[in-house]
Amino acid sequence: MAMNPSVEPVDGAEPAYEASVAGAMDRVLEAERAARSAIADCESEVQAALEHARQQRRTILQRAHDRIMALHARAAHSLDERIADMLKQNAPGPGLATAPRTDDGRLRAALEGLVARLTRRAEDEL
Repeated sequence: MAMNPSVEPVDGAEPAYEASVAGAMDRVLEAERAARSAIADCESEVQAALEHARQQRRTILQRAHDRIMALHARAAHSLDERIADMLKQNAPGPGLATAPRTDDGRLRAALEGLVARLTRRAEDEL
């Protein structure tokens, strides 16, 4: 009785050995699928963590920008008050002669130039 060539052992291998090899290959392929799935899960977690970090960075930058703008506004207000005080100190008093002072125009121009230069520099740094 001749055996069917498709079920004959290859190179004298036994059917039990072939089944063992096939089972091992199946386990390797399943482990590979599981590894790919785990890698995909890790990549998803990494992307989520990166997006969270990006959002935190945007929040920190916005908060820093808001604080810088508030500090700039307070500094500009303080500078305006000091300039006004200086101009009041140099103004002629009510009991004094009201002769025009030539230094007032120069002082005002110098102070306005200083304010413009300081505020321009502060805006350029932002």
